[in-house]
Amino acid sequence: MSLQARIDDIAARPYRFFFPLGMLLAWWGVSHWLLWSLGMSKSYQAAFHSIAQVQGFLMCFAVGFLLTAIPRRTGTSPPSTWEVVIGASAPVISTISAYFGAFAVSQMAWLLLIAMLVVFALRRFLSSEAKRRPPNSFIWVPLSLLVGAVGSILTAAYGIIGDEAWWYHELGKKLVLQGVFLGLIIGVGGMALPLMTRGESSTDAARSPRDFMARSAHLMMAVSLLTSFLVEMQGWPRWGFFMRGTIVLIMLLVSARIHRLPNQVGGHRWLIWLAAWCIPLGYLLAGLFPARQQAGLHVVFVGGFAMMAMAVGIHVILAHGGYKPAFAQLARHFAAFGILMLFAAFARFLVLFDPARHLVWTGVAAAFFLAATLHWLVLTIPRLAVRSE
Repeated sequence: MSLQARIDDIAARPYRFFFPLGMLLAWWGVSHWLLWSLGMSKSYQAAFHSIAQVQGFLMCFAVGFLLTAIPRRTGTSPPSTWEVVIGASAPVISTISAYFGAFAVSQMAWLLLIAMLVVFALRRFLSSEAKRRPPNSFIWVPLSLLVGAVGSILTAAYGIIGDEAWWYHELGKKLVLQGVFLGLIIGVGGMALPLMTRGESSTDAARSPRDFMARSAHLMMAVSLLTSFLVEMQGWPRWGFFMRGTIVLIMLLVSARIHRLPNQVGGHRWLIWLAAWCIPLGYLLAGLFPARQQAGLHVVFVGGFAMMAMAVGIHVILAHGGYKPAFAQLARHFAAFGILMLFAAFARFLVLFDPARHLVWTGVAAAFFLAATLHWLVLTIPRLAVRSE
């Protein structure tokens, strides 16, 4: 098969390439963590770990989902060759560059990826050929991507200006590591979470006064979410976390209606639902224990972002590959994957509450996470071959 034929195959079903790629980057980022806790690595590169997990692992899942879902929702063309190439190469370049300390190169690749996704989404949302429109909540998608670009630029200010720009650097890190995926989950969640957990289709956005007001409300809540980062940076972390958790909870209740229990066959639907609740819960825990805020934030990252990405990935691979009948048969496998992810989140939570054994809990958390990813691969890799759609 020629290179162009391979790219065309990826463009037809992007998730089949991007999800496994994300898992490879997750393994690199978390195994580095595990080796450090076991004393097999001399140093722990915190910046590399963060970039590998967010701009590598999670972004691959986001790219794979968006490149798959947006054309299917709108009835527009699949991603082009240059969009596939940028989508595939940018997370890898970001991760490799971060490992070797070339953070400028890492963030340039991230900015290029953000630009590609914004153009990709807007071209299809605004196309006259689009058969359907996204729900009103999708306004969060381009906004969150732009927040990621701004955050990356702010982090670069420290390297350019020096110590006086440290405040901007810290704010930028928070926007990149948290703001992007909070916005994506709220934005995409309004369409995907009701469909995946309860089989409910979302309503298309329209050019009516009511829909204009709804989009304006989403915009106001997005500004409020950004304000929570400023509140935290001004020396009020407790109130910043409480504010962030409350806003996320409100938006997921209103747009994704997570107060309703899953009612479709498949244990992975409960994991998606549970991950949605872990995100506001983690922020509320960080607000209750601001001195140990990282414990709450790891509930957000591991129990929320990571578990949702992988559980949604399971759904997309099985549903789009023609394996829906297997949802009932795989119940024990879904449960095992979910338990491993929750154990990983809990072990990472304990690190901040038992500092005397922080290396032990760090290693345990990493081991559970990697075991969960192996279970994910066992569930999905044999089913990447498409039966029917």
